[in-house]
Amino acid sequence: MESDVTYVDLKFNSDVERTAKPKSGARTDSRAQGENKNSPKILVALLLVIVLLLAGLIALIALYFKASSRLPELEHQMAQLQLNQTKVLKYIGCKNRSSAPNCSQFFYKDCPINWQLHNEKCFFFSQTPLSREVSRSICQSSQADLVIIADREEQLFIRNAKKDGLYWIGLTDKDEEGAWKWVNSSKVQPKTFWNCKQPDNSRGMEHCATVGSNDECEYLRDWNDDNCEKEHNFICEKEAEDRKMDFIPLNTEPDNGSLLI
Repeated sequence: MESDVTYVDLKFNSDVERTAKPKSGARTDSRAQGENKNSPKILVALLLVIVLLLAGLIALIALYFKASSRLPELEHQMAQLQLNQTKVLKYIGCKNRSSAPNCSQFFYKDCPINWQLHNEKCFFFSQTPLSREVSRSICQSSQADLVIIADREEQLFIRNAKKDGLYWIGLTDKDEEGAWKWVNSSKVQPKTFWNCKQPDNSRGMEHCATVGSNDECEYLRDWNDDNCEKEHNFICEKEAEDRKMDFIPLNTEPDNGSLLI
């Protein structure tokens, strides 16, 4: 009787095991299939991360080489800024003292309105005919005088700058016939720009010089003596004024930017 019970129990347990094994195997197969389906997605994500890391690394390398290539330029700009800092300090110290050592670089030559600047001198070309003495008094009222033509270059400038017609210049022999002197009492240089056969002191009444004769015999030779009471235009001349710069040019960029003060 006891042996029968044992046989039945063994048989029952064996049947249970056989029915249970297939179910366990089915669950294992479905899990494996799920893992196989997710593997490509994981690989794609890993590849994407790798690509992004490589792109970032390449960008960092490019930025490094770009910064390295600009280093000499930045060093040059730094040196220029240091120089300009020194220049600014000197500029502030100079104020209006253009004659002080190293101060002239912060000033520029300028002329009043309607005057022309040439070689650090100012020239005024009138358009109102007046006698020679009245013309000179008008020049002197502007801290100037009738023009003194010092050389060929200045003669050429006057010829090109003036309009047509005769203009009084600062040359006369009123004190002594034939001893032509400028308004500053200096004598005329041997090589002058008198027109041919001039001065001739026609009728003994021509003691003041003009520039702009139309019948010049040679290039630039257009001086003529004339009656001082006649009315002609005139040319005033004076030293150009020193004006303090409102800015200091910087040399850190090719376009010559400026630093405002």
